[in-house]
Amino acid sequence: MKSAGTSEFRRLLPLLAVMAAIYVILTGLSALDWGGNFWHLSQWRLRAPIFLLVEEADGRYAVNWHNQRLIIEQGAINLILGVGMTFVILVAGIDLSVGSLLALCNVVFVVTARALLGEGVSPTVAYGTAALACLAAGVGGGWINGAITVWGRVQSFIVTLGMFLVARGLAYLISGKVPQRLACSGTIRYLLPITVSLAAVAVAWFVLSRTRFGRYVYATGGNAEASRLSGVPVHRVRIAAFAISGLCAALAGMVYWVRLSEGSYLAGEAYELYAIAAVVIGGTSLLGGEGSVLGTAIGALIMAILNNGLNTVGVDAITQRIIIGAAIVAAALYDSLRHRRRA
Repeated sequence: MKSAGTSEFRRLLPLLAVMAAIYVILTGLSALDWGGNFWHLSQWRLRAPIFLLVEEADGRYAVNWHNQRLIIEQGAINLILGVGMTFVILVAGIDLSVGSLLALCNVVFVVTARALLGEGVSPTVAYGTAALACLAAGVGGGWINGAITVWGRVQSFIVTLGMFLVARGLAYLISGKVPQRLACSGTIRYLLPITVSLAAVAVAWFVLSRTRFGRYVYATGGNAEASRLSGVPVHRVRIAAFAISGLCAALAGMVYWVRLSEGSYLAGEAYELYAIAAVVIGGTSLLGGEGSVLGTAIGALIMAILNNGLNTVGVDAITQRIIIGAAIVAAALYDSLRHRRRA
């Protein structure tokens, strides 16, 4: 069983090195301007690395802090989903429904807030009630996933695949089949995504490394039968892990509204794959019982850097998927080889 400490820091060092290397490579690539055609070498020109630097009005260059903040903002939703996914994978499960639950919770929040504001309810009460409804939808969906998986003895892959379809369909119906607009103030849009994502990581790290429940999560994923015989409430721990994943999907749904000012049944498409990728790249074992939320945070940040950097460099969306997909396979292969070497 892994816990926070020196050993965890040493395990994360290679991951940090990989992140730094990717950042440096993308910074270097952003200094190349290939005129829209990568394969015509004669068109290549050097420029300032726009991924890192920005030209000011007087001609001097300064650090592009806007882009650095944008990386964190763009990675906030994936980071929040990854935190919840970490709990599920640590107990040797999988959750394919988080993207659809994000959409459902996002729609529930916006539709509820719009309805209450339309009735003349004060914004504080309207948004507070909408947030509670959003969180209830997320936790409820996650709890259903866990309950059916545990009590119904059905593989979590199948259960969450069903919820993946059900939640997306409910989001479609509740939204009235069209995106629902709801304006969000600039201050909230600026602060909330980063604040919520960092708070989610901090709380999850504390729970997993400093509480009895966290020890139960690792024990359940490491050896469920031995843990049960030792008095660990394995069933409740697994259900709680899925409920936490649903809670994170609800938080991500609200962050989605903050960033785009809308509730849409299309929100979060394919986000479950990116969340799983962040967890796997971060070093959490798909076999359960090993990993950390800090690794997931680094994995999510690596993916955000890749997305932002490749967009800055001018790489098309399809090529980006190929690169990120290759990174996921490489991380999974590394995890497999590491376990075989230990065995």
